[in-house]
Amino acid sequence: MGRWLLLSACLFVLGALTHHDATRAPDAKQLGGACSGTHDCRKGTTCLDVEGVMTGQCSTACNASEACQQQFGGDSICLGADVCARTCGAASDCPAETVCNPYGWCERSHSSD
Repeated sequence: MGRWLLLSACLFVLGALTHHDATRAPDAKQLGGACSGTHDCRKGTTCLDVEGVMTGQCSTACNASEACQQQFGGDSICLGADVCARTCGAASDCPAETVCNPYGWCERSHSSD
């Protein structure tokens, strides 16, 4: 009886973990990618809307650029609004639907507004 209970508990945990990963889109976007919900973003990021800073982009909270770089690599920075952003030198450095702004990080393109 104890084995079946343990097996059932393990299957429940495995099912819960699998369900969590299944909530992400198959083509989930990386840091800085345009999104309409967290479902569009890779694990470890959420779709953020920080008024006046970042709208509809995959990111995560931070308190220093080192934290962003540990999680996303050298092409990232922690903005003053405490969110990670993808750094860039040209538009080609940015994910689709984003542009390289004058401050050197990718932001959502506003051309559809």
